[in-house]
Amino acid sequence: MRFTFVLLCSIVFSGLVSGKEYYSDTYDNIDVDAIINSDRLLNQYVNCFLDKGSCTADGRSFKNILPDMILTSCEKCTEKQKYTARKIINYMKEHKSNIWAEFVEMYDPDKERIASLEQFLIEDQMKD
Repeated sequence: MRFTFVLLCSIVFSGLVSGKEYYSDTYDNIDVDAIINSDRLLNQYVNCFLDKGSCTADGRSFKNILPDMILTSCEKCTEKQKYTARKIINYMKEHKSNIWAEFVEMYDPDKERIASLEQFLIEDQMKD
């Protein structure tokens, strides 16, 4: 859930940079560790993203971007946003696999984009 929150925070708004469209960097400096280490914060955002609870204004904004982020495998993400997305996704897969499975089911029910997202994780990890 925290992963989703951070990812959404990182890519909530879009803008143009050097002729290429990127998500806004408004949330690039968010403390991802604080979110993934707080069940309360993580659950708040996960429940929003999975339609299990109410959303804050920021949560709604992030939730609106998720489908595009998944569709493009974070193509419009800045390098910082890619790092944040990778950190959150890896955390969710490793520590909250049941929630990650729900997330995938909701946002990629036909499993058409998950392979590309997994490739994004692998490619970006090789850059670190």
